[in-house]
Amino acid sequence: AGSIGGGGPTAADDDSETEETNWVPEAIESGDEGTDAICDRWFWGHADSKTEPPPEIPSLKLEAATLPLKLTGANSAFYQEFAKYVMCPHYLDKKAVGAPKGKGCPFLGGTAYVRHEDVKRILSEVPADHASGKIERRNELGYLLLQSEPFPSKALGLGNSVEDHRVQRKYFEQLLSPARLPSRRDWFEEAKAFIASKAEKRVFTVRKELAKWWQRMLWKHVLGDALTEEEASAFVKFQTHWLSSALVTAPAALVDAASRISSKVWGLEKILAAQAEYRSRIMRSLPPDVPVDKRDLVAQGVLEMFVFAGGLSVPQTMHCAVAALFSDFLLPSPVRIGEDNVEAFVFEVTRLLPAVQGFCFWKGGERQILSLNAALRDPAVWGRDANRFSLKPLELYKSKHVGFANPAMSAPGTFDSKACPGFELAIDAVCGFVLCLATWQPAGSTPSPGRPLTYYCPLKFPKPMGVEKKWFGDFALELQDWLDGDQTGESLLRDLGAVDMGRLLQKIGQGDADDGLLAAVLGKMGPGKDRRPAGRMGSCDVASRLFYELSRKRFKELSERVGAQTMDETPAGRASRYFDLDFGGKSPSISLPVNDSLKKKIRDSMAAVMSDAISAKLTDECPESTVRQREYRAAAVMLCQQAFYREGDKPPPHSAARPDSYLPKAKAPFRDITTDEAQVAMAFAGLGQLFLATNTSSKLEGFGEVICDCTPISGFAVRSAFERLGAAAAFKRGQGGRWELTAIDWRHGDRVVKPGDPSWEHAKWVWRCSMVAHMTVVHHLVWTHWIVANALASSSRETLSPKHPIRRLLHVVTYNTFTINHNSALSLFPEAGMLHRMACFPYDQLQGIFAHAAETWAFKTWPEVYAETNLPEGLKSKLPIFEDGLPIWRAFHDFVTGYVSAYYPGDAQVKADKELQEYWKFRCVPQYARQLPALSKDALINQLARGIFDVTAYHEVVGDVVEYTTDPAGAALQVRSGFDAADLQQFLQVNSLVAGTGTPMPMFVPSGVPGDEDWLNVLDTGCDGGRPFAQARASYETLMSRLKQISTEVRERNAPGKGRERPFLQMDPLNMERSVSL
Repeated sequence: AGSIGGGGPTAADDDSETEETNWVPEAIESGDEGTDAICDRWFWGHADSKTEPPPEIPSLKLEAATLPLKLTGANSAFYQEFAKYVMCPHYLDKKAVGAPKGKGCPFLGGTAYVRHEDVKRILSEVPADHASGKIERRNELGYLLLQSEPFPSKALGLGNSVEDHRVQRKYFEQLLSPARLPSRRDWFEEAKAFIASKAEKRVFTVRKELAKWWQRMLWKHVLGDALTEEEASAFVKFQTHWLSSALVTAPAALVDAASRISSKVWGLEKILAAQAEYRSRIMRSLPPDVPVDKRDLVAQGVLEMFVFAGGLSVPQTMHCAVAALFSDFLLPSPVRIGEDNVEAFVFEVTRLLPAVQGFCFWKGGERQILSLNAALRDPAVWGRDANRFSLKPLELYKSKHVGFANPAMSAPGTFDSKACPGFELAIDAVCGFVLCLATWQPAGSTPSPGRPLTYYCPLKFPKPMGVEKKWFGDFALELQDWLDGDQTGESLLRDLGAVDMGRLLQKIGQGDADDGLLAAVLGKMGPGKDRRPAGRMGSCDVASRLFYELSRKRFKELSERVGAQTMDETPAGRASRYFDLDFGGKSPSISLPVNDSLKKKIRDSMAAVMSDAISAKLTDECPESTVRQREYRAAAVMLCQQAFYREGDKPPPHSAARPDSYLPKAKAPFRDITTDEAQVAMAFAGLGQLFLATNTSSKLEGFGEVICDCTPISGFAVRSAFERLGAAAAFKRGQGGRWELTAIDWRHGDRVVKPGDPSWEHAKWVWRCSMVAHMTVVHHLVWTHWIVANALASSSRETLSPKHPIRRLLHVVTYNTFTINHNSALSLFPEAGMLHRMACFPYDQLQGIFAHAAETWAFKTWPEVYAETNLPEGLKSKLPIFEDGLPIWRAFHDFVTGYVSAYYPGDAQVKADKELQEYWKFRCVPQYARQLPALSKDALINQLARGIFDVTAYHEVVGDVVEYTTDPAGAALQVRSGFDAADLQQFLQVNSLVAGTGTPMPMFVPSGVPGDEDWLNVLDTGCDGGRPFAQARASYETLMSRLKQISTEVRERNAPGKGRERPFLQMDPLNMERSVSL
C-alpha cells in the first residue's frame, strides 16, 4: 500500500506514479514545470498549487488555536490534530517527513492508501468484503470519527450492519433513480428560478443560500414534500447543530444548561427531538412499498442523507464550482461554460475540491483510509498537471474519478454497493446550476444592442483556504445590471461572458476593501445607504475616498430639491460669512456666500478636520493600479460603475440622474473614445467646439484648415511626475467632405505627431486631457460657477428684496447655488484639495490658472461670441453650440425682454431703482462688475439673458464631461510619461468630481409631474394687482413653447444622416437644468 509516510508518490520504493499519460495537451505539458503532486510530498489540502508549499503556520500558533479542542472529552486529540490540518494544509506532509511507512498521519490512526491504483482496487473489493464480514464500517464521515450520542442507533447509517444497510440502500436507489428525478435541463430551470429570486435583494451569500435552496430541492424532488423558505432555513440550522454535536462533544450538562439560556445552543435532547420530528415527516412521504417495520429505519437514512451526505456535499460542490468560476488562478479567462464542457468542469471541481476526501473502514481492528483526494491528484492518472485546474477529457473522468466511490458497486439487486447512490443527481444538479449562473439573464430579456447584460459579481473574491470552510471561504455575489451601453467605455465589456465580467476586477487587484475604523469613519461622511459600493475604492488614498463619500452625500442631499418650488423670503443683506477665493494678488479675490445651516456647519467642520489631517500627504508616486492593457482598461470601466452604483431612492423626475448611479447619464457615449474618428467627433460635436479656430499655427501649417487648440494650458508648469499639458489637433476635409484628424502639436514632446507615429495614441491622450482640464478649471469652475453663477446669486440676495421681480427671476436659476459653490470651494480650491491632487500642477501654478481664468473672463452675448469666433462661416454656423445655442439665446433674450418690460417700461425706471443700482455693483465678483456697461434697460436685459444662458445651456456644455471620464483612456487632469490612460486613483478621483457635477437640479423646462413642477409661481410678486405678472406669464408661456419647438429641431438635427459627427444633446432645451450643479 502507498503509505502517507515515506514522502508520497515519488518515494524511492515506487516511482511509477510519475509517469505521464499521453493525453496531456502540449500546452500544459510544456507549461509550468513541477506541481505539488510530483514534488517530494503530497500537499493534501492545498487548493492553489501555484504556491509551493503553502505558507508556514508557527507550531505555537497552531497549538494555541486548537487548545480548546483538548477540553471536549472523547477523541479530543483526534479533533485537535484535525483542526491543525484545517489551519495548515500541509500539516500532514510536515508530520510525514521521516516517518516510517504506514505512519505519519497523526489523526488518521491507520494505514492510508494514496495511489489511485490502490484506492480504486480496494474500493471495488469493499462491497463483497463488507458483506462477508472481512471488514466493518463504523461511525465515521470521511476521515472524521463521529460521536455516537447524537444518533438514535449510536452510529451514522454508513456504519450500520449489513442487513440495515441493504434495507436503506434499496430505497435510496429507488428514491434517487434518475428516471424519477429532474434532468439536467430541469435543474437549469430550477437554478434559474433560484437566481431570479435573489435578484430583488441584489446580494446573496453563496454557501448559505445554496444550503437552504438545495434542501428545498431535495425534499421536493426526492420526497415530493415542499419546504417553505422558512422551513428550509430551520432545517439548515438543525443540520448545523447536528453536525456540530456529531463532530465535537462538550460535557452534556454544560450544553444542556447553555441551551436553556440561549436558543442558539442545542442540547442533545433537542437534537434528538428534532430528528424525530423530521423522521416522522419523511415517513409520510416514503413510497408505500416500504414495509411498516422498516419505515423508521429508511426515514432515518433519508434524514441522514439530507444532513450528512448529498444534503451537505452537493451545495458544497456548487459553492466550490462558483468559486472556481470566479477564480482566475484556477481557470484563466476567458471562461465559456456551455453544454459541451460543463460536465468536465464539474468533474474537475469534484476532483480538485472534493466534498468527501476519504473513505474509511476497519479490517482486523485497524483503520484503513482510502485517500480520495490524494487519488484524485495522482499524476500517474491525471498527468503532469494533476494539481492544476484544467478541463480534461470527459471519458478520463468517467473512468478514473473515484470521488463518488463509484468502483464500490455491487451486483444489481444485492444492495451492497457503497458508491454514492445520488451520483447522477449530484452531477446533473451542479451542471444545471453552473450553466445557469454562467448564462443567466432576467426573464423577459430579449437580445438587442441596448439590452443590459446582467451578471453576478463577487463582493469579495473567493480565497482558497485549504479544507477550511469547504475549501473556499464563503463569499457573496452581487447582481450587476448596469451594463446597457449608456456610458463611454461600456462597449469594451459587451463581448465578455457573464463569468468573465464577474471576475474581471481581479485583473486590477480589486476585491473588497475593508479598512476597519478608517472605512467606518469615511462611511459616516457618505450616504447612509450604498455603503457597499465604497468597498471598490480600496486602491485610493484617504483624501480620494473622503472626496468620493462627500460627493455621494451631496448628491443625495441636493437631489431632494428642498425649496425648489418656493421663494426664499430672506431679507436682502450680506451673508454672515464668506469663503474668499484668494488668487495670490494676480486677480481680485472672489467672495462666495456660505449657507449657514447647523448641519452644514457640522459637516464642513468634519470635512475641514479630515482635510487638515491629510493635507500633508499629497504624493505623485505611480500607483500599482496603473491601467495599461485593454483588459485592465475594461476592468477599470467596471470598477467605476460599481463604485458609483446607487440604490434606494429613485432619482428626481425629469432629471439627468440615473436611477442606479451617482454618475449622470451620458447623452451620447463614445463606443471607443481613443479612435481618430472619436477625436473628430469631440472636436466638431463635443467639448472641442469651444477650442476650434482657423489654422494659423506655423507648426501645423499644411495639415488642415482648422485646429482645436488646447495649448494655452501648456504655459503652466507641472509637478515632476507628470508631463506638461497642452496640445493642438489639426483637421482637414477628406474624401466625401468628412473631417479627418491629421496631426497633433504635442507641446511637452515639442514636436508634431502624425498618424502612425509610435507616440500617436499618447498625443491624442494628451490632447483630450488638456481639453478636459482647461474646460473643467477655466470654463466650468471659474467662469460659470465662481464668476457668473456666484455674481447672480450673491448680488441678488445681498441687494434685492424678496418681492423684487429681478430677485424672483434669478431665484429660479440660482437654486442651491450658495451651497454648491461653497462645496466646490472647500473641495477644489485649497492646496492639497482634490483638484490640486487630481490635476498635475503645483499649487502656485493651479492658483495661477484660477487667476488667469478670472482675468480673461469677458462678458459677451452669445451672438457676440459667435461673431468673434475665428472660423469659416459655413463651418461655424453648423457647429451645434451655435446652430442649437443661438435659437436658445434668442428665446431667453425675448423672454427676459418681455419680463423686464412688464416691470420697467423704459430706461428711466431701471436707473431709478435703487436696489438695481446696488445689484449692478456685483460686490462679491469684481471681475464680473468691471466687464458690464453702465446700468440701463438694455444692459440689464443682456446681463440677465446671458446669466440665464450660462447657468443652463452653457453649463450643460462645459459641465457635462461624463462622456469623457468613464473610460480610463478617455480623459483626466494629468498625464504620465509612457501612459495613455489614467491610473485607478486618478480615474476614480475624476469620476467623484463628475458624480458631484451630476447632482440633479430642477429642469428649466418642467415636465409638470410631482417633483418637477412649473416654476412660474415663483415669479409672482403679489404686487400691482397682478398686472405685471400677467405679462410675465405670457412671456413665460411663449418661452416654454419656443424651447419645446427648439428641442424638436435639435433632435432632428442630431438624427443619423443629418451631417453631425455625433449627437450633441447638451443644448437640447429639454436637457437643461435651471441652475448650476457642482
